[in-house]
Amino acid sequence: MRNTGLFCCLIMIGRVISTSAADLDSVDKPLPPRFVVYSSEADAVLGSSLFRALYTQGKRERFVKAQTIEEAVESDGEVLIFVIPNRDLPKLEKNTLELLKKRKIVGIGYGAAHLFGQLGLEIDGGSCAHGVQAPPSLTIVKSELLGEPKQTESLLILQEKSVAELDAKKLDLFAVFLPAGGSKASVVDPIARWTNDMNYAPIVRQGNCILVGIPAPATQWTPAYTDLIREACLALQKRKLETFSSARWEVMKPGTYEFKLAPRGSIDQPFEKTCYFQFTKSRSFHARLEHKGSNSMMLLFMGQNEGRNHWTRTDAFQGELLKIEVEISEEDIKELGDRYWTLRVTNFGDNMPAECVLTITIDEPE
Repeated sequence: MRNTGLFCCLIMIGRVISTSAADLDSVDKPLPPRFVVYSSEADAVLGSSLFRALYTQGKRERFVKAQTIEEAVESDGEVLIFVIPNRDLPKLEKNTLELLKKRKIVGIGYGAAHLFGQLGLEIDGGSCAHGVQAPPSLTIVKSELLGEPKQTESLLILQEKSVAELDAKKLDLFAVFLPAGGSKASVVDPIARWTNDMNYAPIVRQGNCILVGIPAPATQWTPAYTDLIREACLALQKRKLETFSSARWEVMKPGTYEFKLAPRGSIDQPFEKTCYFQFTKSRSFHARLEHKGSNSMMLLFMGQNEGRNHWTRTDAFQGELLKIEVEISEEDIKELGDRYWTLRVTNFGDNMPAECVLTITIDEPE
């Protein structure tokens, strides 16, 4: 009996020691970094400035700086922040892209838009327009990420001194073209729009990725803008990781289509129509646009890949008939993969709506 009692006692002591060790492991084991920031040496000032901007008073934040995109991907950080103002982003390896599809990412700068394009997202470089009137200001809108805006008045992005130096520094401000009635509104979540043109959104989210078209150092930000970026980053960190998926669109068939476009700048009616196409074999593509009402019209065709294959634009200034003819090769189809070819019809007339007749012909090449 005494031996049995001793054996039981030893078991109980072992359990206590084991439990205590487990508790110590959970206490001593470092938590994964909340944010992992990558920026090139040329953009080190912008990258480093983010640490202060993302700091939440009274909380112990966990920041790590990565030397490369690949290093950031391989980290156990919760949110990857890529500072890439440069447009010349190198093409990433397929394995890196696949790993990025499983991460939460905040991209700052036009290079980040190209990175998202390599992932197959709609918030890519081809969807962006550059430039904005100074001083640049934002209007926060209702979004799935942040909900109802906490303030309805517009907010300035940059401090007064930085605004004065804006032209000299040639800051590349850009925004995703995102009219409320456009096709991309169903897959892209706008967080903030330019106050002077609400059809353009410089801060947007698609899935697990946020794009910010304002690559200015955080030391130049106003307190209100700093709060917005911090709130968006923290909301993405807390948000459940989504399974990656690219947008799927209905493919337009050959035929004649009639539709109307509102005057340019309309925020309640579409002034642009995007048509989507996919090809499995080489084809001759022909688009013909007849229009009346507005004299200022555009027809733009291109592939959705980063190279924007067969980018072709034609404009009308006096009601001219518009045509686009493109030969799609097997090599083009292979390079584009499962992405789409797009044809955009845009009314640039400020005062007149446009009545459009669009004829699409797709033939086998001779």
